[in-house]
Amino acid sequence: MSSIVKEIKITTEVGKFSIFKFNCVESTQTMAKELYRRYSYDTFVVWAERQLEGRGRRERRWHSPKGGLYFSLFQKDLGDLRSPQLVSLAAGMAIRNGLKQFCNISCELKWPNDVLYQERKLCGILSESAIYDQKIHYAIVGVGINVNTDISELPCEVRDKATSLKDIIGLELDLNELLSVSAEEVFKWLSFLKTDNGQKKVIESYKNHCVTLGSQVTVYLDNETISGLAVDITEEGALQVLAAGETLLFATGDVVHIRRDDI
Repeated sequence: MSSIVKEIKITTEVGKFSIFKFNCVESTQTMAKELYRRYSYDTFVVWAERQLEGRGRRERRWHSPKGGLYFSLFQKDLGDLRSPQLVSLAAGMAIRNGLKQFCNISCELKWPNDVLYQERKLCGILSESAIYDQKIHYAIVGVGINVNTDISELPCEVRDKATSLKDIIGLELDLNELLSVSAEEVFKWLSFLKTDNGQKKVIESYKNHCVTLGSQVTVYLDNETISGLAVDITEEGALQVLAAGETLLFATGDVVHIRRDDI
């Protein structure tokens, strides 16, 4: 296992947690699982300056160039959730609020796991849950934010669709400070998931900032592609799409917003 460079202890309104900083790991998600297996911590954050094998949704590689903020948050015992999908939605709201608080920018949310600024991807989220006896034993939320990232270092296929805080604001930001704000927000929003009213708050808040709703979308599944109008998000966090006069629900899938000039 890679050596921990630093342990930062944080005390917030939602409790205490430690941030374990690494210079380089295979992935922060994998390291979070390893730390839990070794030490059985209930709540912690893994932060790495570099990831060799960072992962996005559907096992895609997450590119982690220098200057980005890459971390995973571990939270034990989220209890009886309507759906694990709510973990990603809560994390999206948390990152949006953290960015508003830290650098006063207003971001949009793209279902199910992206944070956008003016239609360009600023942050990606990957959540994993371990479910025992129909309860979430633990959840790991992986977050990658383009902070001081040189967008030209990203692969060609994503470069034109991405942005960074440095490009938006025009100056470099302190990763330590942004991490503290972001982690506190994520743990706060995850705590909402422990009650029915809190889960409703997450859904309603997410819907208010989700640019997917009201958009013409194409949903890419393993064996088919479906296009239609995104009309709602259910209490379980599924996307509701009206396609060819039929209402369809998607708990997962790659969603592309269709621009007017693409129609």
